[in-house]
Amino acid sequence: MDGMPTAFQPDKAAGVNATIQFKFTGAEEGNYIVKVGDGKCEVNEGETEGATVTINSPSDVWLKISRRELDGATAFMSGQFTFTGDMGVLMQMGSWFGQG
Repeated sequence: MDGMPTAFQPDKAAGVNATIQFKFTGAEEGNYIVKVGDGKCEVNEGETEGATVTINSPSDVWLKISRRELDGATAFMSGQFTFTGDMGVLMQMGSWFGQG
């Protein structure tokens, strides 16, 4: 999660204002809030109400997605993680971080 602000590509997220809640289980359990807006990406530990998207995932699955070892769409379709909220934002997220 610490690498997200560095990988963030503000030109790919122009006009985006989104809050993404990550809820990780497994080896690296934890909750994180990622805020994208005004050309910035901020990551903090914690939980928030009213997130644009909430992603529930084993930490190892999300790590593989972030390393491009596992396609996010494939992981979702095979039930490796779940989400609630705006599917459009979920689908766009990869491009904000150089994955699309």
